Amino acid sequence: MNRSRRAAAWPLALLLLAASLAGCSGSSSDGRPPSAQSEPMEISVAFWDLAENMLQDDPALRLLEQKLNLTIKPIPIKIENYMQQIQMWASNGQLPDIFSVDAVNTQYYRSWRDRGVIKPIPDDLSAYPHLQAYLSLPGTDGLKDDGRLYFIPRQTYDSTDYNVLDRLVVYRWDLAQEAGIAKEPATWNEFRAMLKAIVDRDPENKHIRGLTANGNLLLGGLFWLYGSPAATSDGSGSDFKWIKEDGRYIPAVFSKHSIASLRLLRDFYASGLIDPDLPVTRGEMARDKFAEGKVAALILAGGAQKLDVSLYREGWLKHHPEDSAFYDKIKLLKPLPSIDGNRYHALFKTFWSESYISAKVDDRKMARILELFDYLNTDEFKEMRRFGLENADYVKEDGRITPLGTGASVVTKYKAFSTFANLLDWDGMYALNPDYAGISQGAKEAQRELVDYSMRTTRKQEYEPKLTQLSTPTKDGFTIFDSDDMIRVMISDLPVEAAWQTIIDGYKEKGLDRMIEEVNARAGELGLE
Repeated sequence: MNRSRRAAAWPLALLLLAASLAGCSGSSSDGRPPSAQSEPMEISVAFWDLAENMLQDDPALRLLEQKLNLTIKPIPIKIENYMQQIQMWASNGQLPDIFSVDAVNTQYYRSWRDRGVIKPIPDDLSAYPHLQAYLSLPGTDGLKDDGRLYFIPRQTYDSTDYNVLDRLVVYRWDLAQEAGIAKEPATWNEFRAMLKAIVDRDPENKHIRGLTANGNLLLGGLFWLYGSPAATSDGSGSDFKWIKEDGRYIPAVFSKHSIASLRLLRDFYASGLIDPDLPVTRGEMARDKFAEGKVAALILAGGAQKLDVSLYREGWLKHHPEDSAFYDKIKLLKPLPSIDGNRYHALFKTFWSESYISAKVDDRKMARILELFDYLNTDEFKEMRRFGLENADYVKEDGRITPLGTGASVVTKYKAFSTFANLLDWDGMYALNPDYAGISQGAKEAQRELVDYSMRTTRKQEYEPKLTQLSTPTKDGFTIFDSDDMIRVMISDLPVEAAWQTIIDGYKEKGLDRMIEEVNARAGELGLE
């Protein structure tokens, strides 16, 4: 990155803004936090999209750095192989000061912890009251090992009820209507019929295909809901949920009802209703196909912000720069009935991924990093991430915030800052607030309609969360990459049952039965009968 640009003289407006942002809890008598009075410090951070977004100058991020007297050094990391990159850094002693990854419960995390690769969070956080408050949220104690916390969970929602937003299925309602569909699909048969009508009619003559996804791991967030809803996973390989079936606990992905989901998936694929390129789709390929009108439906993660910022603003408007009617042309698929007649949504955790601190940092840098995380949970910072810069994006009078109505999303206007803001948490609950300035009105309405419907109609399959956290000799090194398995079944030439049995046999060779025995024995000891 060109550091000379970031060292350039500040315009008067930003200096005034810096002064207006002074005065957070714990700051010194002159209004600056303690770090602002100490020597400058560079902190390296590996976080998705941060390095790319910091190639552009971002006044909001500069303001943050100036306030905390820090320089953020972004370490490039690719979404396609981030775990491998972090593993390599951990092995050769080159971990950045801070890195984020979805590793909790994995063998990698346990190895980092046991080898002293990552630094535990101090027990006494009284010097960092905002961070202390954040780490006092319900459920955090259950993430500790022997009473110590080795990461900061990046909170998304207060409740897993909102996980319905983590796997959005967006479809072209305008093309469905042109193809003769008069009502939104409310069943799997209707969803299938709608896709088929669009593909057969091809209203825009683009050789349109059916469904695709922003990455293979998203597929299960839709199709598992038909047969074994608790099988939905975040892709880490270690978050599998345990359900009780036929008198014992098993990973939900191995339920006898999972085969129904796999048959449904194969049916969609064999009928030409899933883009045959999906297994090799990476990055923004799927988004761009949807924006170009080459696919009728898209599964994406990241909630309404991803829908609005990535799909609409960066995708749709790139191909249709004069078309602002995006939200009139698309709809979000509402949860469809499972084989038991109930409706479910994808189910994960209240947080996704964790931020870790390298054990290489000394006490002085550790204190500054904790101060950074502390500041990320202040009201002052939250105001900035939600509304932008005072007097540039909003005005504040008597505590009341009034956006200036520039029409620009703060997420796209301050991309580097908005990315960095997610280092502590995703601020997912505020994204549901009607006043949130990060997404457009159309996205807010679509989000609210989906959440309201889900709250009224869906339920959660029963599972035992304590068993996901549980450690046993076999389970500690056992991974289930169900999304890869789904793809293998989907494209296999074998009958669904035979293809799935081959996969199960492979897991048995890795110790599946032994793991199930160990977990059930421990469940009995814990009184989880």
